[in-house]
Amino acid sequence: MSIPPVSGIRESQSGDRVIPATRRPDGSVRKERKVRPGYVPQEDVSRYTNAKVEATRVPEGYVPGIGVVQPSEASTVTSKSAKKNAKRRAKKAGEKDQQDGPAEKVTTTPDSKALSDTPAKTQATAPVDIEKKLKNLRKKLRQIEELQEKQAKGGNLIQEQRDKLSGKKDVEKEIAELEQSLKGFHV
Repeated sequence: MSIPPVSGIRESQSGDRVIPATRRPDGSVRKERKVRPGYVPQEDVSRYTNAKVEATRVPEGYVPGIGVVQPSEASTVTSKSAKKNAKRRAKKAGEKDQQDGPAEKVTTTPDSKALSDTPAKTQATAPVDIEKKLKNLRKKLRQIEELQEKQAKGGNLIQEQRDKLSGKKDVEKEIAELEQSLKGFHV
């Protein structure tokens, strides 16, 4: 059963959302009122929480300096039927192992399929990362070219700007490398 909303809005037999009829203190009855579709009253709106607040929220049972307190095994009480079911499951698992016959050789080499799962995820996101890096490097290159124009016109450059100018070849080289690796993804 779901918890009824705080506002008291219910769904009528016809499928409309309504605030049910109520009785006033003097004995008269308030009419049932329809609620527009999609309307959520203020008291039913949940409180806003952002991701950072949720991430910093301490878990239940957290003790500062100790960490999360794990419930001890003695404190967990299992019923008679739960114990019986656990024994039954263990017995069934034991019977299945015996029915399977002799055990096959256990290989110590990892499965190639398991290894290929993680690189596939990184390869899928890699073109996006490369495109972002390319965009940033091209922006740097534009800024360097603007500084060269400023220097050609006779403008004074500070030390940081001169350092930036000296790194132009490195930026161009890195752009070329990233473009080559990006072509490898699209082929």
